[in-house]
Amino acid sequence: MSSPVVEGFLFDEVNEEKFSMHGLSYRPVLQILDGECHGEYHMVRNRRRRRGLYLLIGRDHGGQRIAVPIEPTHDPTVWRPITAWPCKQSELRQLERE
Repeated sequence: MSSPVVEGFLFDEVNEEKFSMHGLSYRPVLQILDGECHGEYHMVRNRRRRRGLYLLIGRDHGGQRIAVPIEPTHDPTVWRPITAWPCKQSELRQLERE
């Protein structure tokens, strides 16, 4: 199964609150989709029994790597970020394996 294309995110108060619990706002999460700054994002299948089919990993404009579990919306190119956090070493290793 190939990874979907993510062209946009659907934000709401719930996911923005979850971002803030990890010290982030919607801006750096949105910046991941701006491939002109730090290259493209990468997607891996999320771990079993976790919310979100995929884990999107990319860099914000400051170069910080961010992990974002995402779930589909009514538009196949717009996904809802469930939460987001600064990327962990284990997630970077998973990305290298994919």
